[in-house]
Amino acid sequence: MSMSRYLWTVAHDLSAHVQPAVEGGVAKDTLTNAIRILTAVANALEAEPAPDLAAPPHYAAELVDSDRLIGPADNPAVYRATGATIAAIARGIDEGATPPADAASGVAWEKALLDAAIARMDAAETATAPAVVDRNANIDPDALQAHLRAHTGAADLTITAFRPILGGRSRQTALFSVSGAGDLPADLVVQRSLPGLIPGPAFVGEEGQYALLDALHKAGLKVPKPFVLETGAEALGAAFIVTDRSPGTPAQPDYWSKVEPESVALDLARQMALLHAQPHAALQPKLAQSRERYDRDGWLEELEGFAARWHALTHWPSIAISTAIAWMRANVDCLDERRALVHNDMIFHNILAEDGRITAILDWEQTSVGHPGEDLGYAYPSVSMATDWGRFMAAYAEAGGPPVTQRQVDYFALRACLRMLLLVLQGGRDGFDKRGAEGVLVASAGAHWSQRFIHRFAGVVADVLARG
Repeated sequence: MSMSRYLWTVAHDLSAHVQPAVEGGVAKDTLTNAIRILTAVANALEAEPAPDLAAPPHYAAELVDSDRLIGPADNPAVYRATGATIAAIARGIDEGATPPADAASGVAWEKALLDAAIARMDAAETATAPAVVDRNANIDPDALQAHLRAHTGAADLTITAFRPILGGRSRQTALFSVSGAGDLPADLVVQRSLPGLIPGPAFVGEEGQYALLDALHKAGLKVPKPFVLETGAEALGAAFIVTDRSPGTPAQPDYWSKVEPESVALDLARQMALLHAQPHAALQPKLAQSRERYDRDGWLEELEGFAARWHALTHWPSIAISTAIAWMRANVDCLDERRALVHNDMIFHNILAEDGRITAILDWEQTSVGHPGEDLGYAYPSVSMATDWGRFMAAYAEAGGPPVTQRQVDYFALRACLRMLLLVLQGGRDGFDKRGAEGVLVASAGAHWSQRFIHRFAGVVADVLARG
């Protein structure tokens, strides 16, 4: 697969999902011409045409750098594998060595290349979104209303507003409001498993999430209060839970942005400390099992698995990542066998805030029992942009967080970067590159997320090495 497939995908999805929603005028014209440019550049970056349009056998298979011109070739039949042959045939005609009557086969071949190129461009530029016919593709508000009426006994309960949103990797989320609901709040959230999806071992099912949210809400953590649990698929096509809707807005609308004000970061320290101090024995059977062993050899076995996957998956080595793996091997002895509830994604993009304070921590679907340093290390890069790390750890300790050494934080910060990068490479980039997954969301794993994670990784490695 060539890199041009990323551009074909962007052009296709802009045509199918964005262009129909853009009104006429300058915006529409700009988008249309942007899509045309994308398809032209995508075609120019293709290394070769379809196999049945290869160069005539009596011409040498010479490669040319047609993909490195100052812009796309004027002739869209020119690829690295065809450009030299097209130039040779044209030169023979220009110099009189090939009479026009003898050029028919060359013209037919070039026209076939042009037909294929233009057809591919047209397919991307005129793409339409597929029709959705599966009722389970989206949460059905009428079915939800019927279930809530039966569940609450409130025959007049009515859903007055309903809006699907993005939320979580293994489920669908919608915000909705109700009237005539008795003891239910007026503003609620429904979260449903993806119909037909069998979550992997790293994800917590609805029953486990309900029990976890209920326990944490009672313990005083800023989490949504759960009200309804349905473990069957009869009502909405999959298991779901309903919680209250917390006030506030996302503390970090963009994953890479700096969070302000500092008080949100210090609130996170206190919330994390409270989570790590909670008893976990009763909840553990319902949570994800992140590993079988928690001792030094267990962590080393995990690290070697990560290292092997990195070397198998990467398209190119990284000095920073090789250094991180070597540092972790040399420092794995700093880890102790300790267990606590860990969120595994407890950072600002999963947090709502209002007036500089946290109002809710969301997305508990990956919660497991592990080392408290896992959450601290995962949060380190984002927290370090928002406040001094020492201030964060002081707030964590004052709120009752267990003692975690800086070397342990460093280990888990590197581990978190490596783990997230592997998830992006294997679950996202390779899904697009090797397994035929489609769409800009999955394509962005290899065209945005992997590069950003390696950049973040290098910053963490530099910090760790600076501490000696």
